[in-house]
Order: sequence, then C-alpha cells, then structure tokens
Amino acid sequence: MFREEMQEYVEVSREIVKVMVSDNAAAVLKKSLDWQEAMIDSLVETESQTSELIRDFLSVEENVAQTLLETEEVKQKTSSKLQKIEQELQAAQDENACLESSIQFLQKELEEVKLLEEEIAEVERESQEDTTVVIPSALYMAKLFHSVTKIDWDYSCDSTLIKGIHYGGDIAQPISIDSTQHSKIFICDYLWSLLSTDW
Repeated sequence: MFREEMQEYVEVSREIVKVMVSDNAAAVLKKSLDWQEAMIDSLVETESQTSELIRDFLSVEENVAQTLLETEEVKQKTSSKLQKIEQELQAAQDENACLESSIQFLQKELEEVKLLEEEIAEVERESQEDTTVVIPSALYMAKLFHSVTKIDWDYSCDSTLIKGIHYGGDIAQPISIDSTQHSKIFICDYLWSLLSTDW
C-alpha cells in the first residue's frame, strides 16, 4: 500500500515537472491567476450585492415594523372610539326605553281622560234632556276625583280624620290629617300641593 502511494506521488511529481518545463506553463499559470482574480472579483461583487440586499431588507423590515406600530395605535384608538359609541348607544337605548314607557303611561292616562270626557259629555246630554235626573252620581264623582288626584281615600276612619294614600309620585305617600288641628285652607293647600302639574 505504501508502495502504491509512493508510485502515485512520483507520477504526480513527473507531471508537475513536465508542466513546469513545458513552453505553455506560464500561459497556464497566467490563465489560472486570471481565473482566480475573476473569481475574487465575482466574490467581492457578490458580497457587495449581498450587503446591499441585507441593508434593503433591514430598511423594509424597519418600515414594516413602524407601519405595524402605527396600525396597532390606530386600532387601539378605533377600539376606544367604538367602545365609547357603544356606551353612548346603550345610554340612548336606555333613555329611549324610559321615554317609551313614559309615553305608554301618558297614552293610557290620556285614554282614561278621554273616556271621562265622553262620560261627562254623555251625562251633560242626558241632563239637558231630563232635568229631573240628579247628576252626577257620587260613585262617578269618586272615580273622576281619583283619576285626577291619584288618591285612594279611607272612608272607614273617624270623621275628624282625613286619611288615604296618594299614588301620584314615585313612591306611594300616606295621608293622615286631623281636621281639628288644621284649618280648611291649610288642608286644601296641602292636598293641592300633592297634585302633579306636568301634563
């Protein structure tokens, strides 16, 4: 095995000597050097282009990162505005529901008032036709008075007491007045103060 390696070494040496003593050795060497120089120039140019591409890539990456940050900021601002609009919409819907409830209540009251007006007109017509009829009845007057004042009277109490419950406000309010302790003017003013002036 060592002999074979030595033989190959000798053959290679002979070939090198042949090339060195031949006439075109300088041309082969020059050609090899030119090729090597061309390769080095190509490598330098490739490295320069690669560096330029890396710089361009880093610049693009920086621009993309900046755009992403700006987009995230816009997204957060838009989300905040959307949340505020949703809160305002919810408040408006709540207010609308309250107004609709008030409208329904007022419509019901208006219908009751119209019915009372119709009953009053009917009673007036009947009274004009027959003057012997006693109008209006105590029951009718009590219903009319209750519809206007929103007061339920307690008729079972002592005659010197004025008792009942007023339902006109947000909370039912009991009424208990001793007529022997207060003047009729005071009692009248107090009862009138319970009535709502909003129509």
